[in-house]
Amino acid sequence: MFSLIANRDTAAEESTALLDPALDRALLWQRVDVVGTDFAVFDQQLTAADGVALIGGVLPYCLHYRLRREPDGRCTTLSVTAEGAGWRREVDLRRDAQQWRVDTHESGDLDAALRRAGRAAAPLAGIDDTGRLDAVGEIAIARAPLFATLPRRHGDEAEPTSARVGLVVPPSLAVVVVDSRRHPLPDGGMRVESDTGNATLSFDKAGFVTHWPGVARRAPAHLA
Repeated sequence: MFSLIANRDTAAEESTALLDPALDRALLWQRVDVVGTDFAVFDQQLTAADGVALIGGVLPYCLHYRLRREPDGRCTTLSVTAEGAGWRREVDLRRDAQQWRVDTHESGDLDAALRRAGRAAAPLAGIDDTGRLDAVGEIAIARAPLFATLPRRHGDEAEPTSARVGLVVPPSLAVVVVDSRRHPLPDGGMRVESDTGNATLSFDKAGFVTHWPGVARRAPAHLA
């Protein structure tokens, strides 16, 4: 009897763990737009990924997410939590039969923290009209390097592509819909143009982002 209870407890602990222990690959990026790091664990096919980011600046906060995708790259679940001193926000996006459900939760007062930091109030988490997500082909987190990797790993490397993206924007966790255009470059990089800005990304041979100018750079394996 004791062993059965212990097994159930272990399973429950694993299901609520910040990082799924079944995901056996990891990458770390250094943020260059702020003081911070972005860490992700994932499986070989990138059908599952969990991540944690520590963001500094005038409003320091921690961001963690859980992403689950179909083998063809379609997102089925993205759960994101952002939390700092005196506040916490969560947004959960789930796709079922081509329809999206978006749930949010907030505790504390993010706007009060922003006022103390001399910043404007944040929009509400989530999206007011989930029907706007029906036309999106991808779900992503703004300025998160792993999500910049996903189109490169599953797209056509030779031809320009376009996608409509449901974008979760930290720290508010508001969800906006943007159009993104990707242009593969001869050196293996990619020029990305979107409603939120343009960038030329660099990748390693496996297709993972190594440099996102103004946002992040892959952390070295050893200190120089």
